[in-house]
Amino acid sequence: MKTAVEENVKKAIDTYNKYAKLYADRHADKVLQFQLNEFISKLPGKKILDVGCGSGRDVQYFMEEGLDVVGIDLSDGMLSEAKSRCPDCKFEKMDVLSISYPEDTFDGVWVMASLSDIPKANVLKALEGMNKVMKSNGVIYIAVKEGDGEKLIEKKQYENSPRFYSFYRKQELEDYMKKANFKIISSVVSEDEGTRWVEVTAKKL
Repeated sequence: MKTAVEENVKKAIDTYNKYAKLYADRHADKVLQFQLNEFISKLPGKKILDVGCGSGRDVQYFMEEGLDVVGIDLSDGMLSEAKSRCPDCKFEKMDVLSISYPEDTFDGVWVMASLSDIPKANVLKALEGMNKVMKSNGVIYIAVKEGDGEKLIEKKQYENSPRFYSFYRKQELEDYMKKANFKIISSVVSEDEGTRWVEVTAKKL
């Protein structure tokens, strides 16, 4: 029997599948160029994993910058959108809790908003899995919505279909990352269109 948290995550994936095109259209032009370029400038090499790549917007940006990038996601709908929007990009269906790449594969891991899709009970496992597939001195960037606790939120733009969110305070996310053997490079709280974000860049020890 699934737990309440597992049921909520399943509902969120169902929402992503159902509204993948609408989600992709809404976010297609919202490229975080400053964050992307800052991340790229810190990489020790060119191989990147985009965790929870959604409709592939950031994967496409990395590819156009000449980087070797692969995007993973658990939503079939999102992956279908990603492949149609960037047919030359590399995408795979994969659970962030079971990243199957070999150890020391990636120079960088990009995690834009997708850590918020994971229950906090599993976040340390997710971070340790990301650390495992990174090379020594590899760089990770994580952005999550600022706040407290976990919630199932219904959004009008998706016909009130539910989506699971985990919210974090800056110190809270930093603590999780340190436990997963990352060294914090920078940590800020930013605001974009009324939403506050915790953004942490760190290096694998």
